[in-house]
Amino acid sequence: MFNFLGSNYNNLTKLGLVLLYLLILAGGIVRCTGSGMGCPDWPKCFGKYIPPTSVTQLPEDYKDSFVKGRIEKNKRLSKVLRLIGLNETADKIINDPEINQAEEFNSFKTWTEYINRLIGAIVGISLLFIFISSINIKPFNSKLIFLSFLSIILVFFQAWVGSIVVSTNLLPGLITFHVIVALIIICNVILCFYISSDNKEDYRSSSILSYAIILSLIFFTAQMILGTEVRESVDSFLKVFGFENRSKIIENLGSNFIIHRSFSLIILLLQIFITYLVFIKSKRNKEFKFITFFMLILIALEIAVGAGMAYFEIPRFLQPVHLLLAFMIVGLQFYVYLINSNVKKMNSL
Repeated sequence: MFNFLGSNYNNLTKLGLVLLYLLILAGGIVRCTGSGMGCPDWPKCFGKYIPPTSVTQLPEDYKDSFVKGRIEKNKRLSKVLRLIGLNETADKIINDPEINQAEEFNSFKTWTEYINRLIGAIVGISLLFIFISSINIKPFNSKLIFLSFLSIILVFFQAWVGSIVVSTNLLPGLITFHVIVALIIICNVILCFYISSDNKEDYRSSSILSYAIILSLIFFTAQMILGTEVRESVDSFLKVFGFENRSKIIENLGSNFIIHRSFSLIILLLQIFITYLVFIKSKRNKEFKFITFFMLILIALEIAVGAGMAYFEIPRFLQPVHLLLAFMIVGLQFYVYLINSNVKKMNSL
């Protein structure tokens, strides 16, 4: 079995990436349906490994008991935050009444969040198999072993961050950090896939193309983080206006939304320029050209979905699509960067 895993390391990383993107989609569905607090505790859900389907399966004081557990957990968290100098965040966690607000049981939201957690567990198992496979690769590759083990550490850390997100009732800032960690995990698995692949292109890349690719990756990563902050603002307004009055949300979003919307056009123009360089000014192979053009399509589609959210009162079904496309674009940009970096390294030998 171990020999089989070792010989299929590259395929396992592909499977791991598919599962990671499935988890991103599931997380997006959790957020757009307001199911983030569908399970008020972690890692169990309402104190059970398999959550209830009806409120009658819960004790009458279930709200108080879970709020009490959350308060105790937040007290411990606030002490840690004070030790590292984050006194303002610690005070917010302790004193914000919304954080200590009890959640009504909702079967749909509970099972939506529970399925999200199940997919997360499957992702963790897949990354464990990737690590076992890395140990059995011949010849021995210490870099892949380290990176594969790092993926496991990052996923456990992400799970812990997820538990904090739940205990703080989706505290703004933590969700952005949650997204950043997810980006790091995906990029790390893509790096494992790239290192274990044999299709490294031996071609001299122009400096302009190299700088454009790096700039595009930086710009879009910043755009994603800014978009997450916009999404946190949307969540805050949803608490005020409710899901039924979504038309009021866009008009109340501040400068972050305007910057996010306008900056997308700069990213699109930069990708058009990169596509032009790849197709017209260079002699890259068909795979590289296809990925570059596919990225252009994804970025254009991402902008169209964002426009649909802005002009049609943030339809729920578009939110997870918007998030998934963003992660796919960053992943492809990072992969293109790796291919291009390998070219530069090969030509410097």
